[in-house]
Amino acid sequence: DPKDILYFRIDRKKKLPITTILLALGFTKEKIIDTFYTSTKYSYLSDKKKWLAEFDPENYKRPIKLTYDLIDADNNKKILSKGDKLNIFIANKLKEKGLKNISISTEEVIGKYIAKDIKDANGETLVGAGFDITEEQISKLINQGEKSLSVVNIDPINKGPYILETLKIDKNLNKSDALSDIYKVLRPGEAPSLEVANEI
Repeated sequence: DPKDILYFRIDRKKKLPITTILLALGFTKEKIIDTFYTSTKYSYLSDKKKWLAEFDPENYKRPIKLTYDLIDADNNKKILSKGDKLNIFIANKLKEKGLKNISISTEEVIGKYIAKDIKDANGETLVGAGFDITEEQISKLINQGEKSLSVVNIDPINKGPYILETLKIDKNLNKSDALSDIYKVLRPGEAPSLEVANEI
């Protein structure tokens, strides 16, 4: 739809998020993300107040104009400047020349989609899998000593955030919730039965 949410319908009835049927098939939210996307581990370097990530040329199949300086995390040297173009050809050349890890500021991490649930110090979910991280959330993570994040790789051309945006509005958390939701559409007015829903 115009908001990049994916839906499905059963018998032309009420539409449901496409992730609901995946949950009903036994997928977890993290499994859904792993199935449709790749992710990159971001490690926090508290002494430098920076994040470190592996430099992967595959992330630059679609040419981009850098919105930040590309910094080699191993020697802190600037490889490319903000505004420079970066594509997979250039990225492969940089990799061949020895670029392994890049340095990323906290500001650049804000707004990225998270691949796995992140808990706060009390064990409560601070950022759910599939959600984009906010400035407030990342400050809490750093303050509680979080050392790493699993960040979803988004390619606006081939792998846009459609599944992630759909997960954000899907109120179902597991297989039972999803089956119940689908059953209500198929059998409106009847009390949801997990056993019957499984058979359907």
